[in-house]
Amino acid sequence: MESPNAPEDEKPPHLQAPPYVHHFDTWSLVRDLQSGGFSGDQTVTIMKGVRSILADNMNLATRALVSKSNVENELYLFRAACSELKAEIQNARKAEADRWRSQRAQLQHEVDILGQTLTQEAGSMKDELKGLFDDRKMLTRGEQKKVEAKIQELNYKITVALNSDARSNIESLRWILTRRAILALVIAGGMVIGTLNYSRYMTGVQEAERKKHTADMAAVEHDSVAVQKGSIHGLAEEMLLAPEGVSNG
Repeated sequence: MESPNAPEDEKPPHLQAPPYVHHFDTWSLVRDLQSGGFSGDQTVTIMKGVRSILADNMNLATRALVSKSNVENELYLFRAACSELKAEIQNARKAEADRWRSQRAQLQHEVDILGQTLTQEAGSMKDELKGLFDDRKMLTRGEQKKVEAKIQELNYKITVALNSDARSNIESLRWILTRRAILALVIAGGMVIGTLNYSRYMTGVQEAERKKHTADMAAVEHDSVAVQKGSIHGLAEEMLLAPEGVSNG
């Protein structure tokens, strides 16, 4: 700092101080101290001490003072710094908002892509499941057809076996019936021939007694006819009972 006693021409224009005003009256202080009972040396010493303290305080105050231009410059710089800080904060906020907006747009895009992917995967999975169900249906139908074919084959085999068994049973029954019918016919024929021969024999032997025993012969013939009918009836019953025995067997 420039001292107040420096020439006014050597000081900068903005640091020229007003005319120096004495704020401390040394003479009045000395006089008042002498009137108060202090000696002359004491009053001068006290006055010098007070002046020295006041000078130090003035120098301290002078060093602490700041000029108006400096204050204005500092205020301008402060305002400029505040404006710059405000602009930087606004730019930072805008950049942050843009960054968040871009991130949100990117996330939205990723969500859309993920949704499309999930939709496509769901569609493909649905198609795969549908294909699997169709394949399973086809396999089931094929197995069902195979089972039906096996059942039909088994039914055919059973039918053939039953038909063959029934045919063999029928053939055996037919053979038994035929044999019994032939046997019955042979027996009937033999009985008829025997009866005829016997009648002829009796006619030749007992020709004389024929008229006498006409009634008896008629009865005999009637009995022989009844016997023949009974035998034929018995053979017929045996022929009818034989199939029942074969079927029960």
